[in-house]
Amino acid sequence: MTVSDWVLIGTASFLGACALFVPYFSELIKRFIFSPKLKIAFDQSPPLCHKTFFRSPPDSRTQYKEPVYYFRFNVENIGKTTARQCEAVLKNIWIYDSANNPRSFPNFSPVIVWWSGTSESYVNINPNRNFICNIGHISSLKHQQEKEKKFFIDIPDYNGDELRFQFDLHQTFYSQPNCVVPGRYIWGFGIYSENAKYKEVFFDVSWSGIWKNSESEMFREIVISYTNKPTT
Repeated sequence: MTVSDWVLIGTASFLGACALFVPYFSELIKRFIFSPKLKIAFDQSPPLCHKTFFRSPPDSRTQYKEPVYYFRFNVENIGKTTARQCEAVLKNIWIYDSANNPRSFPNFSPVIVWWSGTSESYVNINPNRNFICNIGHISSLKHQQEKEKKFFIDIPDYNGDELRFQFDLHQTFYSQPNCVVPGRYIWGFGIYSENAKYKEVFFDVSWSGIWKNSESEMFREIVISYTNKPTT
């Protein structure tokens, strides 16, 4: 073959390679440079953690008002494109034993938790926007006894009447708890997305079980802070 034939073959091969790999590299560039990036933030103070009230509708014949403390964390998109189909999940619960070592609840099935302000399981988070994710709540003992008690799934072998911290879950599985009693725990949450990198966060929780009427006092009875993933 002549030199021009080799040039034509080389040019055709190069163009063919470009046709095959340019879309691939383009997708890589979009994914790593222009992809959404999720950031989790938590602070045990308003507005993420705050006191509010369960109330009856204004036109109700019987007026009802009971206090409740809500605990939430923030998920922000600091990337360049929309994070699609974001899902928040309670991954596991670790319970501290008598030796002060966290032990994971056996065979815990991950459960979807509520995004604040919507009944949707999945949300899209635009760049520079955030969604708040509910962890759970502690309502007054009266509200728990009158409204919530029948829905509690306790840690096995517990039958007391102490206050519960109830997780805000989309589903309840009878094989595992949907609430916890006073004690020390680690809670693990994961954020999944169709096109953003998986993120997770772990909270160390110490709770006395004592109810206080003011936020500042209540937040000394239950203390939630960041921690690392347990090894057990």
